[in-house]
Amino acid sequence: MVAASLLPLIGYCPSSAEATTVTLRASAHRDACTSPINVIIPKSYEPPSTERDMRLVRTKLTKATLDFLQTHYAGRNVPLWGKKFEQIDFEKRISNISYWILHGVQQHKKIYPVDPAWIMGQMMAESFFYEFAVSRAFAVGVCQFIAPTARGYGMLCAGDKDAHAKPPYKATDKAGQLKRYYDIRGEWKKARAKRNAIGGGRSTLMHKALVASSKGKVLPEASQYLQQNKKVSALDTQVKDARDKYREYIKANLEGRDIFNDADYAFLSGFDQRVTYNKPIPAMVQMIAEHLRQRNGNIIAAAAGYNAGLRRTQSKDRIYSPYGKLPNFSETVTYVSRIFINHHEISRRMTE
Repeated sequence: MVAASLLPLIGYCPSSAEATTVTLRASAHRDACTSPINVIIPKSYEPPSTERDMRLVRTKLTKATLDFLQTHYAGRNVPLWGKKFEQIDFEKRISNISYWILHGVQQHKKIYPVDPAWIMGQMMAESFFYEFAVSRAFAVGVCQFIAPTARGYGMLCAGDKDAHAKPPYKATDKAGQLKRYYDIRGEWKKARAKRNAIGGGRSTLMHKALVASSKGKVLPEASQYLQQNKKVSALDTQVKDARDKYREYIKANLEGRDIFNDADYAFLSGFDQRVTYNKPIPAMVQMIAEHLRQRNGNIIAAAAGYNAGLRRTQSKDRIYSPYGKLPNFSETVTYVSRIFINHHEISRRMTE
């Protein structure tokens, strides 16, 4: 065997049968060494780019996503929608979403190549494709952009224009509540940090208070903590009030609208572009591409960064710092886990 392995080096030319055997063995060896698991998207990955390929992928991506949704939600209420699967025109939505995903992938491929099926799976985890989805943190639309991030990608958000506080918009007295929300929330964070630092932190303060109480004494810092806690509670009430009022403002202006109606679309484009497709979807692709570039293709860190902020995916470990990490937040862990399953279910259907 050793001699045979050296023969090619000295000009030996095997017969066609022998050559076939060698090729098959090499192929089998490569297959045995290839892992089906790959969370690092290579820079060399080539998403569909020709018009023909994009049409084909759009068709397959649409059908695969629809089948995935129908398999699990036929006859059932779809999350966030409050409606049964059959009451929602998902085909029209998914087909349009597929178009804009592929448009975004092509537009931003120089930043980093992005898998269209991944974006579809991530969007499903974000909003179940509900264009009027509004989260507790005021993330809006199918891609769930919060206002500061959306503005960074050139999107208009509800309340941004002075005109948003005048007719024909509704609940105009609440148009400025988003700014109020962020301003008060900033004060609330500072007040909470100041409260939590009293006495060396809450756990330390509690220990000190218990020790003092056991000796029949009152801890001076306890009074300071309670006073600061009153400020935190008062600010918390104001934050909730601003949140509720801004939610009412958005709801009043989105209610009864249809993004597939030309007149409604014109209204919505001038009110909050996060509820449309043409700006947020390519922006989502761009953001994931930027994250992939920052984290050397690590799709786990890239997706987690979309949910928790890319800064929180940093790793200080020497080996892992180029790739980042999955932050230890329950919400983010669940989010990324769901995207992986969504992607698997969609991509496998695309190859059937």
